[in-house]
Amino acid sequence: MNEIEQQEASHYSTINELKSEIQVVSQKEDHSIIKSDNIINFDDTLTQIGFGRFQIMQYLVSIILGIMEGAQITIFTLMIPILKKEWDISESIVSLQTSFIFMGFLVGSMLSGQFTDRYGRKLPFIFSSLFTVLICFATILCTNVYQLLIMRGFMGVFVGFFAPCCVTLLQEITPNNLRGQMTGTVTLSVAIGQLYGFFMASLILDGINGSWRWLTFLGSLPGLIALILSLMYIQESPRYLLLEGKYYDAFQTLRLMIKTNKATEINLSIEIEHKLVIWSLYMNSIAKKTEHASFKSLLNGDRLYISIVLWSIWFLLCFSYYGNLMTMPQILYQLKDNQSQLQQLVYACLSDILGAILATLIIDIKGLGRKNSLIIGFLIAAIFSFLQLYYYEKHFAILAILQKMFLSMNYIFCYQLTTELYPTKLRTTGLGTAVAIGRLGVILMPWSCMIVSQYSIIAPFLLFSIASFLGSIFTCFIPFDTLGKSLDNNN
Repeated sequence: MNEIEQQEASHYSTINELKSEIQVVSQKEDHSIIKSDNIINFDDTLTQIGFGRFQIMQYLVSIILGIMEGAQITIFTLMIPILKKEWDISESIVSLQTSFIFMGFLVGSMLSGQFTDRYGRKLPFIFSSLFTVLICFATILCTNVYQLLIMRGFMGVFVGFFAPCCVTLLQEITPNNLRGQMTGTVTLSVAIGQLYGFFMASLILDGINGSWRWLTFLGSLPGLIALILSLMYIQESPRYLLLEGKYYDAFQTLRLMIKTNKATEINLSIEIEHKLVIWSLYMNSIAKKTEHASFKSLLNGDRLYISIVLWSIWFLLCFSYYGNLMTMPQILYQLKDNQSQLQQLVYACLSDILGAILATLIIDIKGLGRKNSLIIGFLIAAIFSFLQLYYYEKHFAILAILQKMFLSMNYIFCYQLTTELYPTKLRTTGLGTAVAIGRLGVILMPWSCMIVSQYSIIAPFLLFSIASFLGSIFTCFIPFDTLGKSLDNNN
C-alpha cells in the first residue's frame, strides 16, 4: 500500500467510530453543538483559510464567462435590424427567437440542480461552459433564421444551466464575511460584457450594414479564454465533497486551497480533519436522508413554505425586470425620443453596473443584509414604476433606468438569499428551480403587457409597480435574514 492509499485508509477507518457519536449528537436540538470541541464548522475553517488566489482564479473564470454572456445579450439586440434586412424576417420570428431563449433558460435552470447536486459542481461547470462557447461559435455558421432559432434555444439551455451551478460553486468556497460582496462581482461582469459588446459593435457595425458574424465571433472570444482557464483552475467544492462522504478528495482540495492562498493561520492536521468529518456526518444526520437533488425534496416539511415564498419573489422580480428591459425601447420609440438606440442601451447597462456596485456595498451591512435590502429595492422600484403613470411624457427614460437599477440590485440579493437558505445537497436544485419559476414570469410578461397596452402605452408599468410591491410583501415572509450565518445552518 502506497502513501496515498494509507492516508485514505486512515481517514475512512475513523468513520464507523464517528457515526456512533453522531447518533448521540444528532438527537440534541441545540445546533450550537457544532461549535463544541468535537466538531469544527466548515465555514470557520474556510474563514481561517481566507480569500486568496484559489478563489480569485475561480471568480476570474466566472467573470470572463459573464462578460461573454453580456456581450451575447448586446449582440442579440443589435442583430435584429440586421437580420430583418439580410433574411427578411418578420416580427413574429423575432418574438419566437426571444421565446426560444427564455424557454431554454427555464429548461437549463431546472436541469442544473438535478445534475449539480448529484454529480458535483466542477464537471457541470466545465461542460456547460464548453457547450455555451461551442454554441456561440456555431451561431456564426447559421445560414437561415431556423438554424439560428435552434442555436438560440440551445444557448438558452446552457446559459440557464450554468448560472445556478456557477453561483453555488462560488458561494461554497467563499468565506462568510465576503459572500455577499463577491456575488455582486459576477453580476457586474454581465453588464461589463454588454458594454464590451457595444464597443465591438461601434468598431464593426455600420448601422444595419455590418457583419453580425464577426461581431458574434469577437463576442465569443472571452468564453474561449474562460474555458481554457476553467480546465486549469476550477476545483470541486470541498464542502460538497465532505457532505458526500468523499473525505480524501475534500481534504486534498482544502490542502490545495491552503497552499494556493499561502494561509499560515491554519494547519490541516488529522485532528481537524476528523472534526470536519464529524461536522459532515452531523449535518447529514439533520437531513435524515430526506434531502437529495429532486423537486420533491423542495416540498418536504418546512421547506415547502420557504420554497413557495422564494418562487413568488423570483417570479415577480423577473416579471418586473425583464418587463422594463423589453418595454423600455418600444415606449421610447413611441414617444419619439431623440436619443439613439445604442445610447439608450448603454445607459441601461450603466444602471446595472451602478446597481451591482451599490448592492455590493450594502448587502453585508447589519440591519440591511439580504432580506431588508430586497424589501427596500422592491419598494423603490415600485415607486419609480408608479410615477411613470404621471410623468412618463417628460421623464420616462430616467424613471425607467432608476427602476431597472434597483431591480438589478435585487437580483444580487435574491441570488444570495436563495443559495443561503438551501442546504448544500439541495442548493443548486433550490436555486435552479427558483430561477426557472422566474423565467415563467418572463414568458407570461409579454402577453400581460400586450393586453394592458391596449388602454395606454404606459400601462405595463402599472403592472411592474404592482409586481414589485407584491415582491416586497412576499420578502417579508422570509423567516430570517441569512447575513453572517453559516451556509448549512440556515435550514
